[in-house]
Amino acid sequence: MSKDELDISNLHWVLQILQNIEVGLVVFDRDYEVKVWNGFMENHSGISSVAAKDKNLFKLLPTLPKSWFEYKVESVLKLGIQAHCNWQQEPHILNFENTRPFTAKSDLMFQNVTLFPLFSTDKKINHICALVYDVSDEANNLLKLKTISQTDALTQLFNRGHWQNMFEQEFLRCQRYDDTASVVMMDIDHFKAVNDTYGHQLGDKAIQLIAKIILDSQRETDICGRYGGEEFVILLPHTSVNEGVLVAERLREKVENTLLPLGKEHNNEKLQLTISAGVAEFSDEFSTAENWLEKADAALYKSKENGRNQVAK
Repeated sequence: MSKDELDISNLHWVLQILQNIEVGLVVFDRDYEVKVWNGFMENHSGISSVAAKDKNLFKLLPTLPKSWFEYKVESVLKLGIQAHCNWQQEPHILNFENTRPFTAKSDLMFQNVTLFPLFSTDKKINHICALVYDVSDEANNLLKLKTISQTDALTQLFNRGHWQNMFEQEFLRCQRYDDTASVVMMDIDHFKAVNDTYGHQLGDKAIQLIAKIILDSQRETDICGRYGGEEFVILLPHTSVNEGVLVAERLREKVENTLLPLGKEHNNEKLQLTISAGVAEFSDEFSTAENWLEKADAALYKSKENGRNQVAK
Protein backbone atom coordinates (compact mmCIF):
# COMPACT_ATOMS: atom_id res chain seq x y z
CA MET A 1 0.00 0.00 0.00
CA SER A 2 1.37 3.42 -0.95
CA LYS A 3 1.52 6.20 1.60
CA ASP A 4 -1.09 8.12 -0.45
CA GLU A 5 -3.67 5.36 0.03
CA LEU A 6 -6.09 5.43 2.94
CA ASP A 7 -5.39 2.73 5.49
CA ILE A 8 -8.50 0.71 6.28
CA SER A 9 -7.77 1.34 9.95
CA ASN A 10 -8.58 4.99 9.30
CA LEU A 11 -12.12 4.32 8.08
CA HIS A 12 -13.34 5.75 11.36
CA TRP A 13 -12.42 9.11 9.84
CA VAL A 14 -14.93 8.52 7.08
CA LEU A 15 -17.61 7.69 9.61
CA GLN A 16 -16.84 10.84 11.56
CA ILE A 17 -17.02 12.92 8.39
CA LEU A 18 -20.39 11.44 7.41
CA GLN A 19 -21.68 12.02 10.91
CA ASN A 20 -20.65 15.68 11.00
CA ILE A 21 -21.08 17.05 7.48
CA GLU A 22 -23.75 19.74 7.00
CA VAL A 23 -25.72 17.44 4.71
CA GLY A 24 -28.42 15.02 5.74
CA LEU A 25 -27.56 11.39 5.02
CA VAL A 26 -30.07 8.56 5.29
CA VAL A 27 -29.65 4.99 4.08
CA PHE A 28 -32.74 2.77 3.93
CA ASP A 29 -33.62 -0.60 2.45
CA ARG A 30 -36.37 -1.62 0.03
CA ASP A 31 -38.86 -1.76 2.92
CA TYR A 32 -37.93 1.82 3.86
CA GLU A 33 -36.27 0.69 7.09
CA VAL A 34 -33.55 3.15 8.11
CA LYS A 35 -29.99 1.81 8.40
CA VAL A 36 -27.98 5.06 8.59
CA TRP A 37 -29.13 8.38 10.06
CA ASN A 38 -26.36 10.96 10.41
CA GLY A 39 -25.83 13.95 12.70
CA PHE A 40 -27.58 16.44 10.40
CA MET A 41 -30.71 14.29 10.52
CA GLU A 42 -30.43 13.96 14.30
CA ASN A 43 -30.05 17.71 14.80
CA HIS A 44 -32.93 18.74 12.56
CA SER A 45 -35.41 15.94 13.26
CA GLY A 46 -34.78 15.60 16.99
CA ILE A 47 -34.49 11.82 16.49
CA SER A 48 -31.23 10.10 17.42
CA SER A 49 -29.53 7.62 15.12
CA VAL A 50 -30.14 4.89 17.70
CA ALA A 51 -33.86 5.66 17.79
CA ALA A 52 -34.04 5.81 13.98
CA LYS A 53 -32.22 2.50 13.34
CA ASP A 54 -34.47 -0.11 11.67
CA LYS A 55 -37.51 2.17 11.92
CA ASN A 56 -39.79 2.88 8.96
CA LEU A 57 -38.79 6.11 7.23
CA PHE A 58 -42.36 7.36 6.84
CA LYS A 59 -43.09 6.80 10.52
CA LEU A 60 -39.99 8.77 11.46
CA LEU A 61 -40.91 11.53 9.00
CA PRO A 62 -44.73 11.55 8.82
CA THR A 63 -44.86 14.74 6.71
CA LEU A 64 -42.69 13.21 3.97
CA PRO A 65 -44.94 13.04 0.85
CA LYS A 66 -45.22 9.23 0.68
CA SER A 67 -46.54 8.51 -2.82
CA TRP A 68 -44.31 11.15 -4.42
CA PHE A 69 -41.21 9.88 -2.57
CA GLU A 70 -41.98 6.22 -3.37
CA TYR A 71 -42.26 7.12 -7.06
CA LYS A 72 -38.80 8.70 -6.93
CA VAL A 73 -37.31 5.71 -5.11
CA GLU A 74 -38.88 3.23 -7.55
CA SER A 75 -37.21 5.02 -10.47
CA VAL A 76 -33.84 4.68 -8.71
CA LEU A 77 -34.41 0.97 -8.04
CA LYS A 78 -35.55 0.21 -11.59
CA LEU A 79 -33.02 2.28 -13.52
CA GLY A 80 -30.10 2.11 -11.11
CA ILE A 81 -29.41 5.83 -11.48
CA GLN A 82 -29.68 8.94 -9.33
CA ALA A 83 -32.86 10.96 -8.87
CA HIS A 84 -32.92 14.61 -7.86
CA CYS A 85 -35.65 16.51 -6.02
CA ASN A 86 -35.48 20.29 -6.32
CA TRP A 87 -36.90 22.69 -3.72
CA GLN A 88 -38.87 24.41 -6.49
CA GLN A 89 -40.75 21.14 -7.07
CA GLU A 90 -41.19 20.29 -3.38
CA PRO A 91 -40.08 23.26 -1.22
CA HIS A 92 -40.10 21.45 2.13
CA ILE A 93 -39.62 17.73 1.52
CA LEU A 94 -38.78 17.33 5.20
CA ASN A 95 -40.48 19.66 7.65
CA PHE A 96 -37.31 20.87 9.33
CA GLU A 97 -37.22 24.30 10.95
CA ASN A 98 -35.29 27.00 9.14
CA THR A 99 -31.99 27.73 10.86
CA ARG A 100 -32.07 31.35 9.62
CA PRO A 101 -35.50 32.54 10.80
CA PHE A 102 -34.74 36.27 10.74
CA THR A 103 -33.72 36.47 7.08
CA ALA A 104 -35.98 33.73 5.73
CA LYS A 105 -39.20 33.86 3.73
CA SER A 106 -40.38 30.68 5.42
CA ASP A 107 -40.21 29.12 8.88
CA LEU A 108 -39.23 25.83 7.24
CA MET A 109 -35.95 24.79 5.64
CA PHE A 110 -35.82 24.61 1.84
CA GLN A 111 -34.11 21.43 0.64
CA ASN A 112 -32.74 19.69 -2.40
CA VAL A 113 -32.60 15.90 -2.13
CA THR A 114 -30.52 13.44 -4.13
CA LEU A 115 -31.35 9.72 -4.13
CA PHE A 116 -28.88 7.17 -5.44
CA PRO A 117 -28.64 3.36 -5.41
CA LEU A 118 -26.20 1.44 -3.23
CA PHE A 119 -25.05 -1.72 -5.03
CA SER A 120 -24.17 -4.81 -3.01
CA THR A 121 -21.23 -7.07 -3.88
CA ASP A 122 -23.53 -9.17 -6.08
CA LYS A 123 -24.51 -5.96 -7.97
CA LYS A 124 -28.04 -5.92 -6.58
CA ILE A 125 -29.66 -2.77 -5.24
CA ASN A 126 -30.87 -3.46 -1.74
CA HIS A 127 -30.41 0.00 -0.27
CA ILE A 128 -30.95 3.63 -1.23
CA CYS A 129 -28.99 6.62 0.04
CA ALA A 130 -30.71 10.00 0.39
CA LEU A 131 -28.68 13.19 0.68
CA VAL A 132 -30.53 16.23 2.03
CA TYR A 133 -29.07 19.67 1.27
CA ASP A 134 -30.14 22.83 3.10
CA VAL A 135 -30.60 25.38 0.28
CA SER A 136 -32.55 27.94 2.32
CA ASP A 137 -30.18 30.82 1.51
CA GLU A 138 -30.40 30.20 -2.23
CA ALA A 139 -34.18 29.71 -2.12
CA ASN A 140 -34.80 32.81 -0.02
CA ASN A 141 -32.65 34.96 -2.29
CA LEU A 142 -34.53 33.74 -5.35
CA LEU A 143 -37.89 34.29 -3.65
CA LYS A 144 -36.86 37.82 -2.70
CA LEU A 145 -35.85 38.55 -6.29
CA LYS A 146 -39.16 37.12 -7.49
CA THR A 147 -41.08 39.34 -5.05
CA ILE A 148 -39.12 42.39 -6.20
CA SER A 149 -39.86 41.60 -9.85
CA GLN A 150 -43.60 41.37 -9.10
CA THR A 151 -43.97 44.35 -6.78
CA ASP A 152 -44.40 48.06 -7.38
CA ALA A 153 -41.59 49.72 -5.42
CA LEU A 154 -43.57 52.80 -4.37
CA THR A 155 -46.70 51.06 -3.08
CA GLN A 156 -45.79 47.39 -2.42
CA LEU A 157 -48.83 46.41 -4.49
CA PHE A 158 -48.36 44.06 -7.44
CA ASN A 159 -46.89 45.88 -10.43
CA ARG A 160 -48.85 46.17 -13.64
CA GLY A 161 -47.13 43.31 -15.46
CA HIS A 162 -47.62 40.75 -12.70
CA TRP A 163 -51.16 41.87 -11.95
CA GLN A 164 -52.03 41.64 -15.65
CA ASN A 165 -50.72 38.05 -15.78
CA MET A 166 -52.85 37.05 -12.78
CA PHE A 167 -55.86 38.84 -14.26
CA GLU A 168 -55.54 36.91 -17.51
CA GLN A 169 -55.28 33.63 -15.58
CA GLU A 170 -58.46 34.52 -13.68
CA PHE A 171 -60.21 35.32 -16.97
CA LEU A 172 -59.34 31.84 -18.29
CA ARG A 173 -60.43 30.23 -15.01
CA CYS A 174 -63.83 31.95 -15.17
CA GLN A 175 -64.24 30.82 -18.77
CA ARG A 176 -63.26 27.23 -18.03
CA TYR A 177 -65.30 26.72 -14.86
CA ASP A 178 -68.23 29.04 -15.59
CA ASP A 179 -67.39 30.97 -12.43
CA THR A 180 -67.57 34.68 -11.75
CA ALA A 181 -65.26 37.43 -10.58
CA SER A 182 -65.21 41.22 -10.64
CA VAL A 183 -62.52 43.78 -11.31
CA VAL A 184 -62.31 47.26 -9.81
CA MET A 185 -60.46 50.12 -11.49
CA MET A 186 -59.95 53.28 -9.45
CA ASP A 187 -57.87 56.41 -9.47
CA ILE A 188 -57.26 59.47 -7.33
CA ASP A 189 -59.51 62.41 -8.15
CA HIS A 190 -57.81 65.63 -9.32
CA PHE A 191 -54.39 64.04 -8.88
CA LYS A 192 -52.72 66.41 -11.35
CA ALA A 193 -53.83 69.34 -9.19
CA VAL A 194 -52.28 67.65 -6.13
CA ASN A 195 -48.96 67.29 -7.97
CA ASP A 196 -49.06 70.82 -9.38
CA THR A 197 -49.96 72.40 -6.03
CA TYR A 198 -47.86 70.39 -3.59
CA GLY A 199 -45.17 68.76 -5.72
CA HIS A 200 -44.41 65.23 -6.86
CA GLN A 201 -43.04 64.04 -3.52
CA LEU A 202 -46.37 64.73 -1.86
CA GLY A 203 -48.06 63.19 -4.89
CA ASP A 204 -46.10 60.01 -4.18
CA LYS A 205 -47.25 60.14 -0.56
CA ALA A 206 -50.85 60.41 -1.76
CA ILE A 207 -50.37 57.29 -3.90
CA GLN A 208 -48.79 55.46 -0.95
CA LEU A 209 -51.68 56.44 1.33
CA ILE A 210 -54.27 54.99 -1.06
CA ALA A 211 -52.17 51.85 -1.54
CA LYS A 212 -51.93 51.32 2.23
CA ILE A 213 -55.70 51.61 2.57
CA ILE A 214 -56.10 49.02 -0.21
CA LEU A 215 -53.57 46.65 1.39
CA ASP A 216 -55.10 47.03 4.85
CA SER A 217 -58.58 46.34 3.46
CA GLN A 218 -57.91 43.48 1.05
CA ARG A 219 -59.38 40.04 1.59
CA GLU A 220 -57.19 36.95 1.38
CA THR A 221 -58.26 36.20 -2.19
CA ASP A 222 -58.12 39.77 -3.54
CA ILE A 223 -55.35 40.61 -6.02
CA CYS A 224 -54.40 44.27 -5.80
CA GLY A 225 -52.11 46.20 -8.12
CA ARG A 226 -50.93 49.61 -9.19
CA TYR A 227 -51.91 49.94 -12.82
CA GLY A 228 -49.97 53.11 -13.50
CA GLY A 229 -49.60 56.62 -12.12
CA GLU A 230 -52.48 57.23 -9.72
CA GLU A 231 -54.55 54.30 -11.04
CA PHE A 232 -55.17 51.09 -9.09
CA VAL A 233 -56.80 47.75 -9.91
CA ILE A 234 -58.31 45.07 -7.69
CA LEU A 235 -59.30 41.60 -8.89
CA LEU A 236 -62.05 40.02 -6.78
CA PRO A 237 -62.41 36.26 -7.48
CA HIS A 238 -65.81 34.63 -6.83
CA THR A 239 -67.39 38.08 -6.48
CA SER A 240 -70.46 39.48 -8.25
CA VAL A 241 -70.59 43.04 -9.53
CA ASN A 242 -72.89 44.12 -6.69
CA GLU A 243 -70.51 42.64 -4.12
CA GLY A 244 -67.65 44.33 -5.94
CA VAL A 245 -69.42 47.68 -5.71
CA LEU A 246 -69.68 47.21 -1.93
CA VAL A 247 -65.93 46.50 -1.72
CA ALA A 248 -65.12 49.58 -3.79
CA GLU A 249 -67.56 51.74 -1.82
CA ARG A 250 -65.94 50.75 1.48
CA LEU A 251 -62.56 51.74 0.06
CA ARG A 252 -63.95 55.03 -1.23
CA GLU A 253 -65.32 55.87 2.23
CA LYS A 254 -62.03 54.98 3.95
CA VAL A 255 -60.08 57.19 1.56
CA GLU A 256 -62.49 60.09 2.03
CA ASN A 257 -62.17 59.79 5.82
CA THR A 258 -58.36 59.56 5.85
CA LEU A 259 -56.45 62.85 5.65
CA LEU A 260 -52.99 63.22 4.13
CA PRO A 261 -50.58 65.30 6.29
CA LEU A 262 -48.93 68.03 4.19
CA GLY A 263 -46.00 68.68 6.54
CA LYS A 264 -44.42 71.76 8.06
CA GLU A 265 -43.88 73.47 4.72
CA HIS A 266 -47.68 73.65 4.42
CA ASN A 267 -48.36 74.66 8.04
CA ASN A 268 -49.09 71.04 9.02
CA GLU A 269 -52.37 71.17 7.16
CA LYS A 270 -54.05 67.98 5.99
CA LEU A 271 -55.46 67.18 2.58
CA GLN A 272 -58.62 65.21 1.92
CA LEU A 273 -58.28 62.84 -1.02
CA THR A 274 -61.08 61.09 -2.89
CA ILE A 275 -61.18 58.30 -5.43
CA SER A 276 -63.48 57.29 -8.26
CA ALA A 277 -64.01 53.63 -9.12
CA GLY A 278 -65.57 51.43 -11.77
CA VAL A 279 -66.57 47.80 -11.30
CA ALA A 280 -67.16 45.14 -13.97
CA GLU A 281 -68.13 41.49 -13.57
CA PHE A 282 -66.85 38.68 -15.77
CA SER A 283 -69.12 37.80 -18.67
CA ASP A 284 -68.85 35.03 -21.24
CA GLU A 285 -69.50 37.76 -23.80
CA PHE A 286 -65.92 38.96 -23.32
CA SER A 287 -63.64 37.42 -25.93
CA THR A 288 -60.48 38.62 -24.16
CA ALA A 289 -59.42 39.70 -20.69
CA GLU A 290 -58.84 43.16 -22.16
CA ASN A 291 -62.57 43.42 -22.98
CA TRP A 292 -63.34 42.84 -19.31
CA LEU A 293 -60.89 45.52 -18.21
CA GLU A 294 -62.28 47.95 -20.78
CA LYS A 295 -65.73 47.58 -19.21
CA ALA A 296 -64.33 48.44 -15.77
CA ASP A 297 -62.53 51.42 -17.31
CA ALA A 298 -65.79 52.59 -18.88
CA ALA A 299 -67.48 52.36 -15.47
CA LEU A 300 -64.62 54.41 -13.97
CA TYR A 301 -65.14 57.06 -16.66
CA LYS A 302 -68.84 57.10 -15.77
CA SER A 303 -67.96 57.79 -12.12
CA LYS A 304 -65.84 60.76 -13.16
CA GLU A 305 -68.46 62.10 -15.53
CA ASN A 306 -71.05 61.97 -12.75
CA GLY A 307 -68.97 64.13 -10.40
CA ARG A 308 -66.17 61.89 -9.03
CA ASN A 309 -65.82 60.45 -5.49
CA GLN A 310 -68.21 57.62 -6.33
CA VAL A 311 -68.46 54.05 -7.60
CA ALA A 312 -70.17 52.99 -10.83
CA LYS A 313 -70.80 49.68 -12.58
